[in-house]
Amino acid sequence: MKISSVQIRNFRKLKNCHIDFGGQETVFVGANNSGKTSAISAIVWFLKNTEKFTLKEFTATNWAKINEIGDNWLKKDPVDEQWLNPHLWDKFVPSLDIWIGIDEGEQFRVNHLIPSLSTWEGKMVGVRCQYEPTDVKKLYAEYKLARGKVAELEATEEWKKASSPDLFPKNLCDFIGKGSNLKGYFDVKYYVIDPKSETWDEGPSQDTPDDCLDMNPLEELIRVDAILASRDFSDPQGQSDSEIDTLSKQFQKYYSSSNKEEEDLTPEGLELASGVAKANETYDAKLKKTFENPVSELQDINYPGFQNPEITIRSKIQIEEAIKHESAVQFAIQGMPELELPEKYNGLGYRNLISIYLKLMDFREQWVKPINEGRSIQPIHLVFVEEPEAHLHAQAQQVFVKKAYEVLRKHKLLEEQPWLSTQLVLTTHSNHVVNELDLNCMRYFKRVVDPSLSIPISKVVNLSSTFGTDEDTKRFVTRYIRLTHCDLFFADAVILVEGPAEKILVPKFIKKAGLDSYYISVIEINGRHAHSFRSLMEKLGVATLIVTDIDAAEKKTGADEKNHDCAVITAKGKGYHTGNPTIKNWIVGKDKIDELLALSAKDKIFGNVKIAYQEPVFVKWDADKDDTTEICPYTFEDALIFTNLHLFQQEKLGRQGAITTIANLCKQSTSAAELQSKIFEKLEHTGGFQKADFANSLLYSDQFDSLETPNYIEDGLTWMKNFLDSNGTDNGK
Repeated sequence: MKISSVQIRNFRKLKNCHIDFGGQETVFVGANNSGKTSAISAIVWFLKNTEKFTLKEFTATNWAKINEIGDNWLKKDPVDEQWLNPHLWDKFVPSLDIWIGIDEGEQFRVNHLIPSLSTWEGKMVGVRCQYEPTDVKKLYAEYKLARGKVAELEATEEWKKASSPDLFPKNLCDFIGKGSNLKGYFDVKYYVIDPKSETWDEGPSQDTPDDCLDMNPLEELIRVDAILASRDFSDPQGQSDSEIDTLSKQFQKYYSSSNKEEEDLTPEGLELASGVAKANETYDAKLKKTFENPVSELQDINYPGFQNPEITIRSKIQIEEAIKHESAVQFAIQGMPELELPEKYNGLGYRNLISIYLKLMDFREQWVKPINEGRSIQPIHLVFVEEPEAHLHAQAQQVFVKKAYEVLRKHKLLEEQPWLSTQLVLTTHSNHVVNELDLNCMRYFKRVVDPSLSIPISKVVNLSSTFGTDEDTKRFVTRYIRLTHCDLFFADAVILVEGPAEKILVPKFIKKAGLDSYYISVIEINGRHAHSFRSLMEKLGVATLIVTDIDAAEKKTGADEKNHDCAVITAKGKGYHTGNPTIKNWIVGKDKIDELLALSAKDKIFGNVKIAYQEPVFVKWDADKDDTTEICPYTFEDALIFTNLHLFQQEKLGRQGAITTIANLCKQSTSAAELQSKIFEKLEHTGGFQKADFANSLLYSDQFDSLETPNYIEDGLTWMKNFLDSNGTDNGK
């Protein structure tokens, strides 16, 4: 038995989100403020903490609809019965549909959730949790009474003399949002819903049934535990152990929950002083036995590093605290057990890694504890860990994500009882976490603007189906993401660039375009492979600029008497074509250079993706003359050079690597066309300058700050800025 999926509606910016759950691990990824935390809050609150709801959890655009109900309550007396129908609230209040997959032989555990014995297929059950008015007529009556008092006050001279202030309640939302009113009039109700009537997407959902259940039916099926990003890990700077959540305290908690007996040492005056040493030995043996399993598990974390300390548990008994036994965690240097230091003297990252694991282990022990005591146990253990990277450095993040699920399952009972399922849900902004996982378990939260509501909302993309049956492309993209540690899942926008020179210099152009306030991921991907990312980028929906080379080529017969593509300088009217697979795959049917140079900016936009390749530039070769020459760049380097030709024509550019090489070529040339020919020879033949060296030389140069952006990149960045500033509503057009 496992959670198959959830559908969240009307909860903050989650207007209507369908989230598929993995059988073991599910990872929520997405840019900042995309709704990941809201999704966790919705699930945890509906299943565990229903008292936390406030009016702010209601999607903001629904407030006007709720106020409309209140206005209609006051239009006439008596009110039309249609406005007292509880189902009027179904489309405006927060709700969670949770779907549970049932394995063969487990049907008896959910017999109270079967919608119909005659139609049920025995594979799925669903429960709708809806935060709604407990008694609509009572809410109506008390709101009407409150508004009546307002009307009486507003009819007085005193109200007019007081400058006609707004009085409570102004509207229905004002009434239910005041103080404890929401909790007084609203609560979570639970309904059995039918899988045969479900759409299984973000479309219209089935109607809420008339009859609700008497109690929460999920309490006996799902145990929920969570480590949220706001958790308080210990900070040893300026705090005492009594003020922070130390490992010692966590071990105490584990000890208390794992041992029924309370063993107290009763001192008898000064005689205790002579017995402290013996007592410590006794307790040390007890503690060692108690913590043998968790400590051995923690030792198996495989935390990276050299000579990492081992954990030992020591008792600490003081005469003035004779009736209080407090354990203390110490760290011993491997091979030198006599050298031990308190936990605060060890690395915070290591302590925090242990702390998270200890919490997970405690979650596991508390989950299985009832069955050892002969009580019933929930068959599903749902564990949330929000942004583990908040307190873990890169290596620790990788260790954590590899071992977290394993820790939650490391128990003999769970090995013997496979019907007990654990599902771990992580949220993260860390590429170190993502790189250790498969795309199949990732759920991408993307920010969109609802066209009918004109507000930002969230949509969830299941990345497991991104590439369909194309396993080769999926394998390439997955491996590339891992090897390059790219962060495209957390970016506001993505720029795919052709090579190392663009990778180095594009960030400068981003700042120049006024985009430095956005989180833009620049990823180097060869032009022959950028199209492999097409399915992923289209599914993510994030603004994507592909900066690539036009790669002009012509067919020539080689020594083998076969036609081959040979690189040439871009030119019009020559019948040349592009050899760039990215351009061919996106701009289908237009591979001729003349066609590509004639395309409008609009024709290079494909939804959330824009293709940018070199365009003609007009070059002023002689600064003293007004004559210009049209040059068609063929690569990033010559486009950059001709856009900034005056910089490379300056005197005194010696000993600057590739910059000096270009400056010398300028001196040796009599025209822009001749210069382009010489640059082409340098770039295409052995002995020319390296593109990365050229970009690095510019970083050292005084000319760097004066660099102008090549026109095709500038146009692309302008499109991206329009896309981001408009929240993608006009695709940057």
